[in-house]
Amino acid sequence: MKNSLTFLIILVFSFKANSQPCGVVQNLSQIQQTQINSLLSSLDNVLNDENLFLIDSISNELKNVFSTQGGLPDAVETFYTLNSNISWIELENALLLSRELIASDSLVYANLWKTAKGMKPPSYLANSLFLRSSAEIASGLLKIAEKETDLTRKLLYQSWAVRTFDSLATMQIQSGPCMGAFPFPDLRIYNDPEFSPIIENFMLFCGEDSINVLQNGWIIDDKETGEFKFDAGVIANAYYEAFQYTGNINYKNIVLSIGNYLKQLKFNLNYNYNTFVSLGLTRAYQLSNDTSYLNRAIVNLRYAVFPGQIENGRWVDGHNANSRYHSIIIQNIIPTIQIIPLTNSYKSVLENMTHKAVKNMLDYSTVCNSATGYRWLLKAYNLNSSIISDFLRDSISNLIGKHINQSFENGKYLDVPTMGEYLELLDVLSSVDEIENSKNLKINIFPNPTNKIININFNILEQDNIDLSIYDNKGQLVQVIDKGKKSKGNYNYQFDFSGNRNGVYFITLCSSYGKTTQKFVLMK
Repeated sequence: MKNSLTFLIILVFSFKANSQPCGVVQNLSQIQQTQINSLLSSLDNVLNDENLFLIDSISNELKNVFSTQGGLPDAVETFYTLNSNISWIELENALLLSRELIASDSLVYANLWKTAKGMKPPSYLANSLFLRSSAEIASGLLKIAEKETDLTRKLLYQSWAVRTFDSLATMQIQSGPCMGAFPFPDLRIYNDPEFSPIIENFMLFCGEDSINVLQNGWIIDDKETGEFKFDAGVIANAYYEAFQYTGNINYKNIVLSIGNYLKQLKFNLNYNYNTFVSLGLTRAYQLSNDTSYLNRAIVNLRYAVFPGQIENGRWVDGHNANSRYHSIIIQNIIPTIQIIPLTNSYKSVLENMTHKAVKNMLDYSTVCNSATGYRWLLKAYNLNSSIISDFLRDSISNLIGKHINQSFENGKYLDVPTMGEYLELLDVLSSVDEIENSKNLKINIFPNPTNKIININFNILEQDNIDLSIYDNKGQLVQVIDKGKKSKGNYNYQFDFSGNRNGVYFITLCSSYGKTTQKFVLMK
């Protein structure tokens, strides 16, 4: 007993010693800051040239200069103690929570179409809001509506969302070098403390051309700086999701237009900014099957995101080491990571990058509690088992349970986009959909959701008879993929599901070990 207790103490101490430190701020010396500024200037040049060797080389120099300060946040993070209950809230109570959330601010959601014009609802304050906020909320409303059992609420949420997306569509830039992107509001007229000086400096940078850059209170040209990429990536993702739920071809075309804007952009020094590019490009690929979008998304992650990651999984600079932006990086990169082709030379390094980033945040949340919301967790739960082990997936599941119970208790970290993603995950990738009878039998399927191709992998421990089949959500057989005697080994299948209707499906594997079933979603 004494030896076991000693081992446990050592294990806990080791876990804490190796995790991200709590409440510590990056503190650079003047010498370090000078060296970093010089290296960043050089890095900016090689990013523009897309010279991977020099990008990696300078990035490694940068990490060496940061030294032990690398990966520490630029500000003190406040931590919130989560509910200790790790169980997920089931659909019925989750819907009650969503109704309470929407009812508490229903006027905002009813007037969300104004936010899509940059007007602060319910007042008409033109050019006052980021357009991306309306897109994310509208997507969340569609997801909540999809699971809503009250028809009146369902139709109301859908009408708010569709009106918002249609309103936002009129704001997309239709010509010029930024065609496909969305403009940025001139927040100086509201004395915004953060963006006023940034916009003022940008206008000075534009010089005489500022008269063309700023029109009717909107910045419509980022002068090749890629400053629109943040909003573009978020909005592309939202319209991608809106297309899945509505089938509106206009929404698809908006995503493709954003993809064309993002594809031409140069890499940025800000690692999380580049993940918005990869997100938008990936969504464009998923709606077009044009591999030029996906290839650019993958290269973007390898050239302009991975080089800044340090060994513990954080990004080296204080801004992106902040949990808020670290979690944003995680949720933005997952759609791309899930669909990197097996033949791509960057697949392994980018999957490892994702694994380390997720594990760091999991360890950090275990030791320090929460410093951010949990949308990154909802995304991470979808990761392939080749990236996230069963142990880590259990940790993700437990942390989601703590977060949603905290939200149910006092609304902490809860908003419409998060609620929508929780309901979607609850239906699509529940924590109990993998194993029914035997721990020795398991299917790995990816990507999930898919828009066309589904990859299926499983392992047989010894010669056995199997039945691998797909069923719809009514239990009707759709397709027998394979049936008969199989030798011991690993089996991989690739199945084209594009000829079937959108919806939830089940892949079932039967053998003498028992039966295992896993859900997947087709969203074309």
